[in-house]
Amino acid sequence: MPYITKTLITSEACDASPDKRLSICLLADGFSFAQLSSDGELLAFGEASGQHEEGMPELTRDIKEYFSSVHVHPLSFSDMQLIVSSDENVWVPDEIYQPEYNHQYLQFVGGNSESLFTSHSEVVSATAVFGASEVLATSFKVVLPGLSVTNQHVCMAELASQFTSGTVMLSHWRDGRVDLSIYNEGRYLFGNTLAFSEESAVMFNFVELMKSYGLESDETTLLMCGDVSRERYARLRPYFPKVALWSGNATLEGQFSSFRAYRHALLLV
Repeated sequence: MPYITKTLITSEACDASPDKRLSICLLADGFSFAQLSSDGELLAFGEASGQHEEGMPELTRDIKEYFSSVHVHPLSFSDMQLIVSSDENVWVPDEIYQPEYNHQYLQFVGGNSESLFTSHSEVVSATAVFGASEVLATSFKVVLPGLSVTNQHVCMAELASQFTSGTVMLSHWRDGRVDLSIYNEGRYLFGNTLAFSEESAVMFNFVELMKSYGLESDETTLLMCGDVSRERYARLRPYFPKVALWSGNATLEGQFSSFRAYRHALLLV
């Protein structure tokens, strides 16, 4: 079934910007996307809803038709990336990374995905090896030549340079999962995905991680993004000295002033 538009916000500056980038985030029932200027201004945001077809020809057709319908053309962008939420991820330091060992790297942390992708991070000086749907990722790459594939852990790690003091726990919430990255004094320490059925288990894991890394401090900040309801925020607030919603790096102006950026923060890195 073709994708349909759930949300579409476009600024007047969108078509006028000579140098812009496209960021797409895969969802279970579609995808979201953002167009950003070279200096980080959010120019357009959209959400496409629909089930992903299983066959590549059908998927490619649906993706191409959708982007054409919202006037998103590959030649308009200097950079394009597809963000997948991967539950299997391992960081391999630059000093030891060898592409032929990708499956072994992932197996080392218990991953067994046959379809693997890699994405390098200058911040971590390491390559993320992760599992993702090859059919989905390849279909997007066919429609958008030059598209790079990355995952949530790489996006979150790219924020390390901003957190130059204190301890920051950045959490990205989604259905039954929370992606976590920990930074201390500007240094990336840890990143992983935790599955949960009850949020009490998440709080226990957060506290145990702080103890393990010796990061218990009155200055520790929990940043939350993704699927963060008022109730979820309120439940976690008493357990940390500081709690805030993280809304990415994009500049929001005009019609985006009331945009709930924290829900789509990965797009705005």
